Amino acid sequence: MTKQGINKKIPKKETFLQGVITLIFSQVLIKLLGLIYTLYLTNREGFGDKGNGIVAAGYQIYAMLLTISSIGVPNAISKLVAERIALRRS
Repeated sequence: MTKQGINKKIPKKETFLQGVITLIFSQVLIKLLGLIYTLYLTNREGFGDKGNGIVAAGYQIYAMLLTISSIGVPNAISKLVAERIALRRS
C-alpha cells in the first residue's frame, strides 16, 4: 500500500530571483513600449510638436501617480520579509 500524499507533486514556489527577473523583464518591456509610443507621436505627420506636448503632459501625470503609489512599497516589503524571517525562527 502506498501512503497518500507521497506521489503527489508539490508545486514549485517562485523563488526570489525568479521574481526579480520577472520584474526586470516587465520594466524593460514597459520602457520599450513607451519609447515606441513616444517616437510614434513625435514623428507622425503633422503631429510632432503637439505629440511632444501630449507626451510631456501625460508623463507628468504618470510620474505623480507612480510616486504616490510607490510611497509605501519599501516599507511593505520590509514588513513581509521580517514576518517571514520571524516565522522561520519560531
